[in-house]
Amino acid sequence: MPKKHSLVKSASAIKRELEITERELRHITEFQWVYAKRMLRFGFASWIFGLFLFFVILIVRGLEFLGRLSLAYPLLITAIAVPIFITAFSVHKFNAKIKRFERIRKSLLTEYETAILKRASSLINKK
Repeated sequence: MPKKHSLVKSASAIKRELEITERELRHITEFQWVYAKRMLRFGFASWIFGLFLFFVILIVRGLEFLGRLSLAYPLLITAIAVPIFITAFSVHKFNAKIKRFERIRKSLLTEYETAILKRASSLINKK
């Protein structure tokens, strides 16, 4: 009789772990997209601010300043790409976490099914 109780307990414990994993997976997925949108907005806003400062310095210093700064053009192009790369790296980290939770979920589902099948087989053999 104690064996039957331990099977039920293990199945319920596995089910609880499965519910927790699914909830965490759902939260991470939702947060990933909110975070990515915030990062892209911040990156766009910082780029616009940097572009604004660049043109203000151009106006204050004069156009001859532009000729001396041959490095300014690659910096402007790099300034566009950096926020996008940072956002892509952050989203990649979230994807790795999501894949890890999906692997855990899959293994827990397998354990849960095994525990339920053992319980069902013990009930059938008992009758």
